[in-house]
Amino acid sequence: MVLASNNEMVLLPVNEPTFGTKRKSQIQTYLEQNVGAGLQHMALKTDDIFHTLAEMQKRSHVGGFEFMPRPNKVYYEQMPERIGDALTKEQYKQIEQLGLLVDKDDQGILLQIFTKPLGDRATVFFEIIERVGCMKDIAGRLEQAAGCGGFGKGNFSALFKSIEDYEKSLNV
Repeated sequence: MVLASNNEMVLLPVNEPTFGTKRKSQIQTYLEQNVGAGLQHMALKTDDIFHTLAEMQKRSHVGGFEFMPRPNKVYYEQMPERIGDALTKEQYKQIEQLGLLVDKDDQGILLQIFTKPLGDRATVFFEIIERVGCMKDIAGRLEQAAGCGGFGKGNFSALFKSIEDYEKSLNV
């Protein structure tokens, strides 16, 4: 379920853990580590994810962000098949170098990456996103339309595996 403001510039996905599986879901781990419900992550929109990440990486030596492990090589090999010619070869190369996740729907493309949790527990983290292909006039200024490119449904399994693998490394 996703709650949205009237102009859809603020979107709040509501998630719950999955039960009845062999592995504990990352949502359940979050609830345990956070000692209850709360804000798991915030998505920060950028108009140029490549520049934003370059700037974030420049500052990593002064307490900057660490990013979740990148998907495996097969994810990037199959990406042009899934996304098509909407991105250039140079963009595909940058996407793999940076470890970005990419998804596409009938409206546009979503580029995204997630930080590792910010504190000493597997709780809150940031998502950096850029939506490509569906601009909207907001108060006389062209902005990325909320929801353009979807919410990364095609990336859920890669994202959740990355989070679960990271949590295993923390023994949580």
